[in-house]
Amino acid sequence: MKAIVLAAGFGTRLKPLTQNRSKVALPLAGIPVVARVIRLLRSFGVEQIALNLHHAPRSVREALERAGERVTFCCEEEILGTGGALWGARSFLAGSRVLMINGDCYYDAPDLGAALRFHESRGSLATMVLVDMPPGESYRGVETAADGRLLRIAGRPEGGQRRGAALHFSGIHILEPEYLGRIGPGFSDINSRHHVEAIAAGLPVFGYHTAFPCYDLGTPSRFLAAAAELICREAGSPRPERAVVIGPGCEIDSSATIIGPAEIGPGCRIGGNCTVARSVLLENVVLEPGCTVTDSLLGEGVRVAGGMHPDRVVAAKVSGKLVVRPWEADSRPG
Repeated sequence: MKAIVLAAGFGTRLKPLTQNRSKVALPLAGIPVVARVIRLLRSFGVEQIALNLHHAPRSVREALERAGERVTFCCEEEILGTGGALWGARSFLAGSRVLMINGDCYYDAPDLGAALRFHESRGSLATMVLVDMPPGESYRGVETAADGRLLRIAGRPEGGQRRGAALHFSGIHILEPEYLGRIGPGFSDINSRHHVEAIAAGLPVFGYHTAFPCYDLGTPSRFLAAAAELICREAGSPRPERAVVIGPGCEIDSSATIIGPAEIGPGCRIGGNCTVARSVLLENVVLEPGCTVTDSLLGEGVRVAGGMHPDRVVAAKVSGKLVVRPWEADSRPG
C-alpha cells in the first residue's frame, strides 16, 4: 500500500498565520501537523508516501526536513482538488492500493487496520472512514446502508430514501487501483464527483463507521483545541492550566506567568510581568514587558509592544508588517 497526503491548500481561515506558510507546516505541540500525519502512516506500515503541494511549498519541505521525514513531492501549479491530486501522483501510485489522507488534520490513533479489513471484506473499490457527526455540525453528511455501502454524500446522488443518521467523513480514504483508473486530468473532487458517480453506477463503494478523536485544524478555535489536547498529554499534567510546552532557546522572565494549555515556540522572549494564557506562540515571538496574550495564535517573529493585551487573535508578519485578525468561536467544537 502507498499513501498520498493532501497538503496543497491555502489555509484561508487561519490567515494571516498561513499567508506565507502552509497550514500543514504549522507546529502542533512542537511537531509539524503534516509530520504527525506521516508518522501515523508509518506506524501503520506505509513507507511509500507522496504529498501534493501548491501553497507555500517551501515551508512544507523545510518542516519535513527538520522533522527528519522523507517523502515524494507532487507539485501542482494550480489547485487540482482531491481527484486531481491522485491524477498528479498517478505514476507514483500506479498499481497500488492507496490510502489518501488529509494533511491538515490531527488524528488520534485511528484503527486503520480495522478499516482495511472492512474494505477487503466488502470487496470495496473505495472506502471512506467515517465517524459520528460532531455536535453542532452544520454540513450534510454521508449516508450508508446497514452493510456500510455508500448511499448518498451531502444529499447526492439525488433521490432515494434517507437511511439513519448521517455520518461525518474523517478525511481518510482507502482506494483500489481500479478506482484510480476512473480519474482523469484536471480539477475534480473525490467526494462530490467520483464517489457520487460510483454510487449511481452501483459500484462497490463503502463507508467504514468507527470512533476516534479527529481534529480539523482549519480555524483558530479548532487548532487551539487540538493543541490543548496534545500539550496536556505531552506535559503530563492532570491540570490543564499547568500544561505548558516550551521550545529550546527561550528567555522567559521570572515574573512572567504562563497559563496552560500553552505552547511557547523556540527562541521566544517573554518580558517581565507578561501573561500568556491558552495560546500558541511560534518561533522567535517577543513579548515586551507587561503584555497579556490570551487564546491567541502568534506567528514567527511577531513582536507585541509593552502593555498590549491581544485577546482571541491570529497575528503574523506579512511582508515585514504585523497583521492581526480577531477570531470568533466555531459552532462546531474541535
